[in-house]
Amino acid sequence: MDHSKLWGDAAFRRISLVLAVDSVCSWMLVAALPLVVATRFGAGAELVGGLALRLLPSLLLAPIVASLLRRSGPRLPVLCSLFVTAVATPGLAFATDAMTLQMIVLVIGAADAVITPGLLTLRAAVVPAGRNMEANTAFQAIDRFAKIFGPPAAGLAAASTSIVTTLVALALAQIGAVLLLMLQPGDKPVRQFAAPSHASGFGQETIAIFRENPVLWTLLLPAFGYMASLGALQPFLFWLNRDQFHLGPEMWTLLLAAQGAGALIGAVVSHRFARVLTSTRTLLRAYLVSSLLEGVSTFALIFAPDYLAASALLIVGGIPEMIAFATYFTLVQRCLPLERQTVLYAISLPLMDACLIAGIVSGALYTSNLLSLGQFWLFASACAVLPVLPFLAWRRRTTGR
Repeated sequence: MDHSKLWGDAAFRRISLVLAVDSVCSWMLVAALPLVVATRFGAGAELVGGLALRLLPSLLLAPIVASLLRRSGPRLPVLCSLFVTAVATPGLAFATDAMTLQMIVLVIGAADAVITPGLLTLRAAVVPAGRNMEANTAFQAIDRFAKIFGPPAAGLAAASTSIVTTLVALALAQIGAVLLLMLQPGDKPVRQFAAPSHASGFGQETIAIFRENPVLWTLLLPAFGYMASLGALQPFLFWLNRDQFHLGPEMWTLLLAAQGAGALIGAVVSHRFARVLTSTRTLLRAYLVSSLLEGVSTFALIFAPDYLAASALLIVGGIPEMIAFATYFTLVQRCLPLERQTVLYAISLPLMDACLIAGIVSGALYTSNLLSLGQFWLFASACAVLPVLPFLAWRRRTTGR
């Protein structure tokens, strides 16, 4: 890949910088929120509820967000939502009771419901022609860099200063993302996402997308299982660090960073594969195999004897995770024009968030003593592995013919 051509594109650089700042802030908040909740209100049902509530608005607001992004384009809604997040984040430190904190989490979740699909739309619009796999790998590498440095930065800041200082710093960084995005001019590719006056109804267009592109089912169903497992992973790592390894709560942020480090290695591998994965068939095969490998490797966390072994397994699991993400977005961009990608993200992201919420809430199986920690993770890992197997078997049969 010619990096100068990819990063030489001004629009690509600008959106990448906005994405980098937002990703660092998002991962710092992912790490900081359990620390706030566990320290002040408990690490059982309160922790599960706090994590789930941040995702709930994206599920409930999906039709409104889809209409908003299609009518006005993604830039202005993302700007406003980033500002709302910046204003609301420090309030987490000053919440006097669990109910107030949960309301603030819901506000942040509502802003996330716009930011996530909006940034996906913005970044898809600036991908240079013919550079889909490389660009998507770069975007995922940015997110995984953030996952490496964001959570430990949150844990270190909370331990060395205070949670209040940490959250205020997050708010200032989000303001920085707002300013960066304001520098992004209204490029023509972005404006194309406004819905034309003759656009069909949202439901009819969704049906048409899946009818004309049945390969999307092969992408989405394994992705839903992965998201359920990923949701369960957050509280699981917190409890694994606390209950099995008996370490301080800030140390759980390094487990998140280990998974991010693996994904960064995966970015290098994905870059190497970009020259080989040129057809839809090879991309789909790489997506399914990497999804299976990621699920199997994280399942092995059950058997991790110590913190270092768990970190190593998370690094290993992060490598195929990156390949799965890059191939997923590349296949979406190959199958659908930009306007229809907006529709797909509007319908699929809330469903993925629903699976993520289901995975987080399944942590109640552990907090209520219905399952041991190992049994809980066996259940969560099965959610990632089992949906992939039928598609792999189907691909093997069709290739054999």
